[in-house]
Amino acid sequence: MRVGRVGIVSFPNFGHWRLRWSLAARGRMPTSRSLPYHWYDTPNIHLCTIRDFEALLSHEHMATIRRALLDERGRPLEGTRRRRPNLLAAGAVYLVGPTTP
Repeated sequence: MRVGRVGIVSFPNFGHWRLRWSLAARGRMPTSRSLPYHWYDTPNIHLCTIRDFEALLSHEHMATIRRALLDERGRPLEGTRRRRPNLLAAGAVYLVGPTTP
């Protein structure tokens, strides 16, 4: 936000139920289509959940202008699956900007 008034951020949701299940069942950091690397070989990426990212926005005095929740194939979530985004969305794309006073 030092360069522009708005920014676009996308990330795989580490809170997605399949990633949680894999971690619980196998006891190891999961890999998936959206997270294809092993934990020690991940390129410059910070893993987080949707709740983590929204808390960061609040902490940094940023606002969500628009949010798109994505399924495992990168398509927008529909209907009831949007109700529990931290559990059901495989990824998210945010348009963010500064909070208005």
